[in-house]
Amino acid sequence: MFETIHYEDTLNINKTKLYIDCRSPSEFNHSSIPNAINIPVLLDDEREIVGTLYKNGELEQAKIVGVTAISKRLPDIFTQIIELKTNYDELYFFCSRGGYRSSALVNMLLGIGVKCHKISGGYKSYRKYVNEHLENLISNVKLITLYGYTGTGKTSILNELQNMGYNVLNLEKYANHRGSLLGSIGKSEPFSQKKFESLLFEDLKKFENSYAFAEGESKRIGNIILPASLYTKLRASTKILINSDMDFRINEIKTQYLVDFENDKELIEKTVKKLGKYISESRINMYMDFLKNNNFNDLIQDLCENYYDRNYKLPKENFKKTYNNNNSIEIANQIVKDFEEYFV
Repeated sequence: MFETIHYEDTLNINKTKLYIDCRSPSEFNHSSIPNAINIPVLLDDEREIVGTLYKNGELEQAKIVGVTAISKRLPDIFTQIIELKTNYDELYFFCSRGGYRSSALVNMLLGIGVKCHKISGGYKSYRKYVNEHLENLISNVKLITLYGYTGTGKTSILNELQNMGYNVLNLEKYANHRGSLLGSIGKSEPFSQKKFESLLFEDLKKFENSYAFAEGESKRIGNIILPASLYTKLRASTKILINSDMDFRINEIKTQYLVDFENDKELIEKTVKKLGKYISESRINMYMDFLKNNNFNDLIQDLCENYYDRNYKLPKENFKKTYNNNNSIEIANQIVKDFEEYFV
């Protein structure tokens, strides 16, 4: 019989370890334990077939289909796991609830002499752990928050601060979305709420009782809803205001949003048309003409002046510092000097 272990107990083991998600690729892509790898027992189509058989009460047939499906991949799976075992002291397998998929794979591995463990309760138990501890971690981090209009270089400054070794809560990175109407352009699919919370959780663990930089966000980043306590924390944080002239903002937005914009042109048009809820049809038509003629500068300037800036609500509280940004690296270095006492 294999040995199970609770997720929280794996955190206290001072050995090299790897989490292995036995769920289907789509389940894994939706959300998983950060830094886990996916070795699926059943692929998506196989899982659907097996699930239908179970729902119809055909339990034995479901097992036969499942065993047949994985048996074709067992040599490759075993080869991969044996190689992983040479690089990690501990392998922790999990599926949705710690049931058949992880149990079957762990049993087979133990049968050929590969030492490994199954996480009790699977991914569901990991989510329970995150939900039980996230609020406490949020309460224990101290934030310095950057505010400013779209394109003023807040993200670039945060990236530079992170490169310099300072703690950064990169909320837009956790969401895989830039937080504005055009925030998905140039990105893959936005992350799920669960994936966002897991990535947030991992960094908060590192920053406990320390200062971290963040960007001032609204209550939503794309489809992601910020935990209420985190939004409150952002609003109560030490605040920095970043200003920039329009030329800088245009170049920054082009750099941040429109990498490979030629491939995203249809997506940009589709996304800009959504603004029809908020601005006139004549302005939308003007934007379409800008796009047709690759006139991104005028498009971005008009969006900034007549949409973003009008809808961006700066906090009413006083800012600790205000910076005029025309070089994000220099501003990041100046912020470090000005806030040196926070990190002593």
